[in-house]
Amino acid sequence: MCANPILSMTFRVRLIVRMALFGVTLILASVAWPLYACGCGVYLPRESDGGGVLQERALIRWDGQTEEIWMELDVVGQASEAAWILPVPAQAEVKLGDPELFHALYEWTRPQVEERRRHAMPGFGAASEGAMVGAQPVTVLERLDLGPFDVSNLAASDAGALADWLQENDYSFPPDLADVLQPYVEQNWYYVAVRLRSGGAGQPLEGALNPLWVTFPSDQIIYPMRATALAQASIPVTIYVLAEHRAHKLATFGTGRVTFADWLDLAELPTASPLRTVVDSRQFLTKFEDVVDPAQVDGDYLFIFAARDAPYRDVIVRYRDDYTLFYVLACGGPLVFGILLAAGVLHYLRRRQNTTPVT
Repeated sequence: MCANPILSMTFRVRLIVRMALFGVTLILASVAWPLYACGCGVYLPRESDGGGVLQERALIRWDGQTEEIWMELDVVGQASEAAWILPVPAQAEVKLGDPELFHALYEWTRPQVEERRRHAMPGFGAASEGAMVGAQPVTVLERLDLGPFDVSNLAASDAGALADWLQENDYSFPPDLADVLQPYVEQNWYYVAVRLRSGGAGQPLEGALNPLWVTFPSDQIIYPMRATALAQASIPVTIYVLAEHRAHKLATFGTGRVTFADWLDLAELPTASPLRTVVDSRQFLTKFEDVVDPAQVDGDYLFIFAARDAPYRDVIVRYRDDYTLFYVLACGGPLVFGILLAAGVLHYLRRRQNTTPVT
């Protein structure tokens, strides 16, 4: 019995449509925003709204006894509320940071641009451009209201209890959060829990958030990174270290590429520069840029002093195409060829005339 060609065609069309819809579903799933972690801790958008971290920036200042971290996140999504959990090795003081700080740091450390000339032809290439906790598993040590941030300083002796506290206080969190926090609990660390609110009712949290300024005693330069293992995509991280000497990153994961290293002198800064509030007379500023792969994260960032205070700045080379040689060859070439041809013909005629026998 022969198959009906119309029914066969209809079946094929349906099959193609189903396959297309399945492919679209996979694509949409791959571009969703499942990010819950940033390098400096755990960024937790309200679960129903989604969201993620696009970029993370931090300035670490260390004087040998006290560490200060200014943190700024660029976030995306439709969440009007979110939370931010930051582990710290000692009880911390939390303040609001200057929103212009990281722009000033970028401008001060931006790459040097060199323009070089290269010969080119049209159409062929273009210019390139530790907390001792009491009987309670979770203790709220302090509660602060800092503009858009609701900040709680916590101490915890049990990672599961800490995760339960976060859930009971309306912090949504990934299922593996307790596992990530466990090493910090074992080392008697503290936690800064921050609730972020947008400026208006229902207005999404988007773009660069106001920096937080966290201060705590520390005998080493450390930046919490374990929570990055929860992220489902790589995160660009920029870290500035301001200290007595040039910094060197010890972590085995990430590249730790230095893009700027030089002395930052208070006397050389403009009067209105936000950097004047963070530098003590004269300190060394080291800038690290990295793209962190969550699968490689196995600890925190640790920094020590480098062997030498060698200055460095990235250089971007921009080539300017110079077409002068091309036009000289294109326009002058035929003329030169004509002159040479005429000279050759004239030379040939003279030789022929001189060799012609007299009759």
